[in-house]
Amino acid sequence: MIVLQDADLVALVDEAHGGEVLDLVVRSTGFRPLGRPPFAPLAALAGDMDEDTWTDRYRGGWQVATPNAGNACTVAGDHHGFHGGASASPWQVIDGAAAHATLAWEGHGLRIVRRLALTDAALRADTAVTALAGPAPLIAVEHVTVGLQLLSPAVELHLPAGRAYELDETTGPTRPPESAPRFPLVLGLDGRVEEEGHAQIAHDHGRLYVVADVPDGRAEVVNAATGDAMVLEWDAAVLPHLWVWHETRATGGRWRNSAEIIGVEPSMTPHSLGLERALAEGQARIVRPGEPLAWHALVRPLAAS
Repeated sequence: MIVLQDADLVALVDEAHGGEVLDLVVRSTGFRPLGRPPFAPLAALAGDMDEDTWTDRYRGGWQVATPNAGNACTVAGDHHGFHGGASASPWQVIDGAAAHATLAWEGHGLRIVRRLALTDAALRADTAVTALAGPAPLIAVEHVTVGLQLLSPAVELHLPAGRAYELDETTGPTRPPESAPRFPLVLGLDGRVEEEGHAQIAHDHGRLYVVADVPDGRAEVVNAATGDAMVLEWDAAVLPHLWVWHETRATGGRWRNSAEIIGVEPSMTPHSLGLERALAEGQARIVRPGEPLAWHALVRPLAAS
């Protein structure tokens, strides 16, 4: 486990499990914005997994889901697991200091280097992807979640005003419907339009939706009572969509009707159907030798007290 710290923040990064950010703490107040699942995870397992196996090992926090994101699939005979092999496999530590660390992962013909650094009261992730031999396909999601310190008793979501619509994990849609409104309104799978910018923790709720083709890469999640907040900024030129996974005790099975968590996740694709479907829709990126792909994302906790 890597501990990053400066005068403002402490971040826990697990290089053995996806290079994920397990915790982010404001030193002066103890404010911890990142989300947690309602169960103890199973032991880490490297590689490309199905959704249930991946979820059994999920610990919350912030991962990069790549080179696949969403549904497991097979591309030209190459199997990609749910949320991609990089999201749960070990990463190599290249270098580091008190407030930054650089990690690397290789797989599916790609090398991914990710630098995590505490700066200006925020945690910033800079990611660079290169092809190892020939062209290799990629999609990615910055899988950021927030938890109870922001959700209880009520939460406000200030998201970019892209076109917003609910997603089905097997059918999509793969592009914004013509009738999709701008957030905070969201077009449901049943055709109804509902407001999603505010929610009370007392109300059970379960929905996966996307805010597509965002005008800018900035979102803010605010506790309506305390004023505590988390700001998320990202490179919208590379990650032009935002997945929102809002789960408040609505899902059984592994989630035990107990999860209280919201994912606010910058994405390359406006759906969660995986790399195979993204390629078919012309939505994936092809990384070629000598033509690296890079993006950044930043999380800034704002404690009101």
